[in-house]
Amino acid sequence: MDTQKVDRKLEVDEQKHFNNRIDALDYYTRQFMQHVPFENLDVQNGVTISTDLDDLYHKIVEQGRGGYCYEVNTFFSAYLESKGYETHFLPATIHTPDGGRSLEDSHMTLAVVIDGETYIADVGFGDLPVKAIHVTDDGHDTVQDVNGKYRAIREEGMIHVQKWVDDEWQTKFAAKAQPQALNYFDDVLEYNQHDPESHFVKSVIVTMPTETGRVTMSQNNLTVTDEEGKHKTPVTPDNYQQLLQKHFGINLTVPRLEKPEKE
Repeated sequence: MDTQKVDRKLEVDEQKHFNNRIDALDYYTRQFMQHVPFENLDVQNGVTISTDLDDLYHKIVEQGRGGYCYEVNTFFSAYLESKGYETHFLPATIHTPDGGRSLEDSHMTLAVVIDGETYIADVGFGDLPVKAIHVTDDGHDTVQDVNGKYRAIREEGMIHVQKWVDDEWQTKFAAKAQPQALNYFDDVLEYNQHDPESHFVKSVIVTMPTETGRVTMSQNNLTVTDEEGKHKTPVTPDNYQQLLQKHFGINLTVPRLEKPEKE
């Protein structure tokens, strides 16, 4: 992988002074998340998902695309390892606010170990801060950014990644602490790109954090969240390509968006 070209895409200044490797990890994480969108457009277009690094390099760096967890966390892991970091893939189950759960272990999160301490540096989830989250036993080490306050806490052999919502900690996903090889996720990757029950098959999702909040596009609306609140723009067959280009730098035809979404 041409890390210099990846650095240029992420606008990484290699002469930048970091106080320590944690500061550097936070910088790399923020740059990646603000330049590489979380998106499932290949799933929507019936394009086979690949986790091969050459394929990911072509898609993310050369085509200016993003991907979902199996793609972007694989690519970011390789990038971090080229910088000397120790990285691990952890299987995780997503929790929804209504008490629902995703297919078990269907999310692949990314952990980074620095001086024996574990940090979640997941660039493949639609609602996380733009810096790594220190995993602790008491949950007192929190991360605050414009999208909210987060923590990662060990509980009964699991790592719960949580966000402070409505005066309580809500679990976004629970990860098993035992690292797994990439091929562990082959079955769930297959599920999430082909099964009609998969959220990624059912719905368009393109999202990326910004300096002031987050921008998210579905088949129905583009939502820009900033310090003044949420601003919605209807997504139509006439404007979706312009919105993808303007907000995410993606130049792509998406057949599902070529016709109005049925009510």
